[in-house]
Amino acid sequence: MINYNGNLIPSGSASLEVSNRGFQYGDGIFETIIFRKKEIMFLNEHWERILEGVNDLKMKLPFTKEELKIILFDLLEVNGLMGQSARMKLYIWRKTGGLYAPENLETEFLLTSEPSQRKKIQKFEKVGIAHTLYLQKTAFSHLKTISALPYVMAGVEKKERKLEEIILLDQDGFVAEASSSNIYFLDIENRKIYTPSLQCGCINGVSRRYLFKHAKRFDLEVQEVIWRPEELSSNLSIFTINVAGVNCIQKIYEIKMGDGSEGIKLLEEIFKW
Repeated sequence: MINYNGNLIPSGSASLEVSNRGFQYGDGIFETIIFRKKEIMFLNEHWERILEGVNDLKMKLPFTKEELKIILFDLLEVNGLMGQSARMKLYIWRKTGGLYAPENLETEFLLTSEPSQRKKIQKFEKVGIAHTLYLQKTAFSHLKTISALPYVMAGVEKKERKLEEIILLDQDGFVAEASSSNIYFLDIENRKIYTPSLQCGCINGVSRRYLFKHAKRFDLEVQEVIWRPEELSSNLSIFTINVAGVNCIQKIYEIKMGDGSEGIKLLEEIFKW
């Protein structure tokens, strides 16, 4: 079952009009939401990003935060997922009407759910820098929009080059993020964690928001940086983090980075995985 505009229907019975603005123009946003231990993970941060997205794109939400919680739990229950881990995807797009210029600000939504096992932490040794694309800072680059071509093409290049992970740079050659995650550089000895500035065109991820809020509780300082790949030091442990979990980059090409074992324990404690 899926939830389409507030109605629970079989997934195979849903259809979108050809004039759908998400399909026609990528005019919308989406969230990947994890349900684990009978809890919707990072709900506050997801809601912050949803509000930021609809405000920046001048849309009107079809639900409140409390209504969204009910929608999420109702779908989990009807699909028999309340007793296990699940991955939900929420799509919000502007209603049909107009060409590039929309006729209204109202939105529609679609919510799907499926079982999901907790992702095991991986240590990546086959990691490279993307050659075929560069991110650009725009008024919307920090949002998770359904216009996700840079990340699609990053995934294509990663597969073609047989890499475990690929690092994206911005148009000026500064490190921006990984193929589907924000990227972090941990100096465990000095209790500092660095992450690329939003000026580099990266998405303002849910894990990023959560870390900025809670790092001080763990005696950890978070700092935004604008670094080129050659500025990365083997004294730093490098991690990619999204709502599904954390991974550790051991090597970039043949350059060995920090082991990351201590950092993994710290990040698991912070994010409650």
